[in-house]
Amino acid sequence: MANIHTERLRQFQQLLAENRIDGYLVTRREDQCFLTGYFMDGYHLLIGRKKAWALVPKMLHEQFQQVAPFYNAVATDTPLAAAHAIISAEGLRRLAFDPEAETYASGCALCRKGFAEKGGLAASLRETKLGAEIADIAKACKIAVKAFAKLKPEIKPGMTENQVRARLQYLMDCMGAQGPSFALIIGSGPNSALPHHSTSERKIRDNEALLLDFGCKYNNYCSDYTRTFFIGKPTDEFKKVHAIVQRSHDAGIKAVRAGAKCIAVDKVCRDLIAAEGYGDKFIHGTGHGLGLEIHEFPRLNQKCDATLKEGMAVTVEPGIYLHGNFGVRIEDTVLVTKTGCKILTR
Repeated sequence: MANIHTERLRQFQQLLAENRIDGYLVTRREDQCFLTGYFMDGYHLLIGRKKAWALVPKMLHEQFQQVAPFYNAVATDTPLAAAHAIISAEGLRRLAFDPEAETYASGCALCRKGFAEKGGLAASLRETKLGAEIADIAKACKIAVKAFAKLKPEIKPGMTENQVRARLQYLMDCMGAQGPSFALIIGSGPNSALPHHSTSERKIRDNEALLLDFGCKYNNYCSDYTRTFFIGKPTDEFKKVHAIVQRSHDAGIKAVRAGAKCIAVDKVCRDLIAAEGYGDKFIHGTGHGLGLEIHEFPRLNQKCDATLKEGMAVTVEPGIYLHGNFGVRIEDTVLVTKTGCKILTR
């Protein structure tokens, strides 16, 4: 991963030059990890156009140097004071920070110290993934798929949603996951009609729908995967709705490619469901980007006019939700390519 992080640092420094910024303070954890490869809390980065410093607590200093030797690591328990000392010594004048990474109070304090608000620099680099990042997302996806394949035959009426969640998480961890990429959603019966249901002690019953929305982390990169199936003999209504969602999902997958608009992919999925009379039952966006965080830019919805780029990892997850009865969602994580996409959850 070191080569990727040195390249990411170089790209970030190029953005500083393009924006005429001499020094940038990075305090958002995911951005720090992205730029260093060091996945711990409690440190700051100060990045200049030619040099970069890590302001690290003494207890983390040696470990940080081993992981990210391409930074000047400064052992300090007062990172902002250390940053100001470097700024003064190096003669850095035009300073900036990401306002979304700060509280109102801390942002105001930085502004009083001469920093200007400039967000989105690291985010613009995190949109697309490079080789090892893609490999880590693909591995996280593979673990999720394999765990589901092993779990599905084990699920029986009488098990609670929480028991299914615990077993699924255990299987993923045994296969090399670092843990879940979000709170796993296990929705049985009417709970499957709640897109962000909080997994509960409800017992799974025979002849009802079961929705599993889950993912894991591998080398800190996320996967996201949803499958809905029926415990017992599927009803005609369930089979009909599941088939519609499947067609919408497949159409969305075909629409994903570099150069496609996010809003256009959403429209393909949404129009198909609406044409079947369930338009008001599709109550969320079609998908989202993912990487170090489970929800990243871009969003595949009715408002996001962004263009998909080669190397983006996004989800396609249309759904239909019949309140009080059941819901169906089918989701895959895909990698955007020049001519289409590669399904990673396969």
